[in-house]
Amino acid sequence: MSRFANSKPQSPISARCAGVRIWPLLMAWLLAACVPMAGSDVPVAERADTRLAMPADPIIREVESPMHRVMAAELAAVRGRFERASALYAEVADQIRDPEVMARAVQIALRAGQPDQAIRLAQRWVALAPDSIEAKQLLGVMQLRAGQIDKATQTLLDSLPPSGPDRDPAIARLGGLLLDGALPPDALDVMQAIARAAPRSEAARLALARLALVRGEPAIALGAVDDALAERPDWVSARLLRADALLALDRPDAAVAIFEDLLEDSPDNRALRRDYARTLLDLGRDDEALVQYRDLVTAGATHPQLLSTAAMLAMQSDDDELALEALRRLRRANPGFRARSLLLEGGLLRRADRLGESLAVFDRGLRDYPDNTELRYGRAMTRIMDGDINGGEADLRWVLRDDPDDARALNALGYTLVDQTDRIAEGAALIERAYAIQPDDPAIIDSMGWAAYRQGDPARALDYLRRAHELTGGDAEIAAHLGEVLWVLGRREAARNVWSQAATTDADHPVLRETRERLDP
Repeated sequence: MSRFANSKPQSPISARCAGVRIWPLLMAWLLAACVPMAGSDVPVAERADTRLAMPADPIIREVESPMHRVMAAELAAVRGRFERASALYAEVADQIRDPEVMARAVQIALRAGQPDQAIRLAQRWVALAPDSIEAKQLLGVMQLRAGQIDKATQTLLDSLPPSGPDRDPAIARLGGLLLDGALPPDALDVMQAIARAAPRSEAARLALARLALVRGEPAIALGAVDDALAERPDWVSARLLRADALLALDRPDAAVAIFEDLLEDSPDNRALRRDYARTLLDLGRDDEALVQYRDLVTAGATHPQLLSTAAMLAMQSDDDELALEALRRLRRANPGFRARSLLLEGGLLRRADRLGESLAVFDRGLRDYPDNTELRYGRAMTRIMDGDINGGEADLRWVLRDDPDDARALNALGYTLVDQTDRIAEGAALIERAYAIQPDDPAIIDSMGWAAYRQGDPARALDYLRRAHELTGGDAEIAAHLGEVLWVLGRREAARNVWSQAATTDADHPVLRETRERLDP
């Protein structure tokens, strides 16, 4: 779980540094691994508003002013020539006195993919703004990326205010920077050095715990967070980080206990309950997770991922009402999920044998999304289950006009014709086309067997049905088909065994029940 291990602390950036306005940009380019970026699609020199005014190359040889070179560098950057821009900044770096201009020079060097030059320019920035936390942290992270571990450690230690209200925010911001996965493993050693240098800092302990988790060192994380909790036992963020560390150490019961204690203190904290539900789900404790998701849905949750997960978990647990509520809430709160929620709701109602309601949902969906293939296919299945073979065939033909090689639609239509009509040869031909496209699909293999049986060849059907039965681990409908073929071949005890095994997991399946009642009442 990486909920807290990967989060980056947020805090105000000091306004003391002259380069503060471009600090976020500098870090974004650094964390993008200093990859050079191309210029715009239309070169500035070719635009109508500039092509007459811009020379082919910046003219710099006849001027000596550093600011002229800075202007020429910016002109080169506008044209996407970042290496040239970086070189121009480097030529006058020692003459520049403005920290913000030097911060821009660092930015250009990063854009040019010149980490060594960026380090040199960042050192100049630090010289111009010795009190700038941002300048020193950027320099230290670049040194760390370059493998200069000792220098990086010292630079980052020097970046921290000696005391006062700015110290912990600076440590927290540094901890966020060190979470960058592109940094070498030594980043953890650096963070440990920071924590040793600030033994009373809560931010240092939590930053060390987060980084240790990301770096796969949960024991270090647990030690750091326990130190923090020794000073501040009720710190919620630290307790949650402790749960992360315990999960990583394969101690799930202890982690779950932390969530339960926190929820006992704050039962209305939806974010905490959502994290707990997701943790239980990750641990495979679906029944316990469902309890939490039910509480979240009842409390009015609107987050699309939460509602989708709640609906799917409820459907797996046959909690149809919760699933329907989650889907309807998902549709109301997040219109972008309307088509998907209608598809799931229609399928759920069909599974519950509420065919009239299912058909109404699919009709509504197709009025809003007439070209939606999934909704069309879903309505076809409901129509067929409701005995409207012609309507189901019409929808499946529509799907096949859109994609003649849709194996799922070919199989559905073919099986329907084989099983429900006297157009057996036509249906078998459609199933064979589906089988040629997806020969390992158990549903299609079952259809191949059932078509052979309906064509009067139970011996050939047996091979297909056994294979489909094995691939699905005993699907009830396939078991019904296999048992019927065995029965017709005179192997009645074998048929009864197949049916009995299927009934242990799905005794109420309508096809299985009908087959047994018809053949072996």
